[in-house]
Amino acid sequence: MSELQVRHIASMLKKNYSDKIDVSDCLTTKIEDKEALLLTRAYAAYSLQVIAGVSEDVAANSITDGANDNGIDAVLFDRITKILWLVQSKWKRKGTGEPESGDTLKFCSGIRKIIENDFDSFNNKIKMKQDDIEDALNDYTVKIHLILAYTGDDKLSTHNSDAINRLLKDINEDSEELISFETFTLSKAHKALAGLSEGQPINSEITVEHFEKIDIPYKMIYGIVNGSVFAQLWDKYRNKLFNENIRGFLGDSVVNEDMQNTILQYPENFLYYNNGITLLCDSFVKKPLVQQNAGTFDAKNLKVVNGAQTVGTIGKVYNQSPDSVEKIWVSVKLISLENCPQEFGENVTKKTNTQNRIEKRDFVSLDPLQDKLKTELAILGVDYHIKRYAGMNVNDTSCSVEDAIVAVGCSLSNIDITVTAKREVGLLWNDINQEPYTLIINEKLTAIKVWRCVKIMRKLNNYIKITSKDKKGKEKQCLIHSNRFVLHILLNKNASLLDDESIDFDSYLESGVQQDIETIEKKIVSAIEKKYKTSLVHQVFRNYTKCRDLQALLLK
Repeated sequence: MSELQVRHIASMLKKNYSDKIDVSDCLTTKIEDKEALLLTRAYAAYSLQVIAGVSEDVAANSITDGANDNGIDAVLFDRITKILWLVQSKWKRKGTGEPESGDTLKFCSGIRKIIENDFDSFNNKIKMKQDDIEDALNDYTVKIHLILAYTGDDKLSTHNSDAINRLLKDINEDSEELISFETFTLSKAHKALAGLSEGQPINSEITVEHFEKIDIPYKMIYGIVNGSVFAQLWDKYRNKLFNENIRGFLGDSVVNEDMQNTILQYPENFLYYNNGITLLCDSFVKKPLVQQNAGTFDAKNLKVVNGAQTVGTIGKVYNQSPDSVEKIWVSVKLISLENCPQEFGENVTKKTNTQNRIEKRDFVSLDPLQDKLKTELAILGVDYHIKRYAGMNVNDTSCSVEDAIVAVGCSLSNIDITVTAKREVGLLWNDINQEPYTLIINEKLTAIKVWRCVKIMRKLNNYIKITSKDKKGKEKQCLIHSNRFVLHILLNKNASLLDDESIDFDSYLESGVQQDIETIEKKIVSAIEKKYKTSLVHQVFRNYTKCRDLQALLLK
């Protein structure tokens, strides 16, 4: 059966990718060799088409396979989902086996070189993607996802899995999943054949429990759906489900990670915590099945227009814990576009994705100390914005509460607060009655300290903005990602400047601060090269232990 599946996939790859993927670098003139090279590269592209949810053209343009590829056969930076995809592909006609352990080790070594900004040994195909790769590495919100695509069994050998796991362990420090991995095997590739044909609509059954039906003015079903239904849809169609959504699945964002934890730890609460999923379809018909409190509907041209993060997270968790996913229920609206105005579907998409929500930051306005600071800052001629509002303008004579909390937080001797400002800034104001907020905003804090901290922060941010344009590689990454850490060092080295009105602060701001920044940055780059060469730079400044070590080095 495996050889037959391989033939099916090969036929599709040759049909869809023959005119899209270059094989002119094939060293022999044998037709079978060129075909094998095409299939290897097309299979890498196909894995991205299925897993990353991109078009054939985008997938084909990602191919980097060739001499000096260091085991990396495809590179794709998806700026929407903020995922850097790195692929190794091995095509085996027999449909058995997996990559040689040496190939997997080469793949892992190539990834380490990329993280270290070592592009000298790579071919031109990868060097042409260097800017994309560096942009990805410069953005701490970007995740790296590895794909090992091969036409073999689902289970990797111990040698190969050990090599991958060592890489993941080395990079995913401090419990952050910055880099993840999955295989694209024969069974996955064959399963996706039917579901991924370009232009082919998604026609699927969906069973809705405790459903209610609305017919006027437009047809809609609403009720609850078991999580396993969406896990199966995700497994088959991936990002194709979201073709008309505002955005695709964003991977491991903070919200998605919280959703994942709910599924794994409190599946019974998922229905109550989650906003639900909105589905559009051209039409739906209830199947004549006798089901207590449930209905199964045949939906034509099904698409998720709100709830992409929910579906993607469910699909991801299902791979590691199917039992947990089968315990969750999701609130669902299934809307038929049959007999609807032309613009109705687009309006549903827009309206369900643009509703305002209350954020933790908004509760800061309830703290009376913020009103006190607002009054004191006004005396200094500073307009202090505590509440969010439309048209809010921050300039040289104004300051937002977010800027104040971050800047003052970085001035504290406790480096952990600075790291929190880098890792997840919202935790600084998560609870106005508890630390770290109360360590930052308290009766001892003066308006002059707030404003001077903010001014130094803005000076630093402006320096980084201007200087980073002329930097490359590690230097640029250090400059961008060390912003909070450098601010911490600056403010702690010059603590006496922050509260003492007798000191000429403006002179330091104009002439002294830049010199300090340049000195600190040189020390940081040197320390990173010596101590954390194999770490992602943005990871270093989000790691409590490493920042404590760096603080001790720079403040001694």
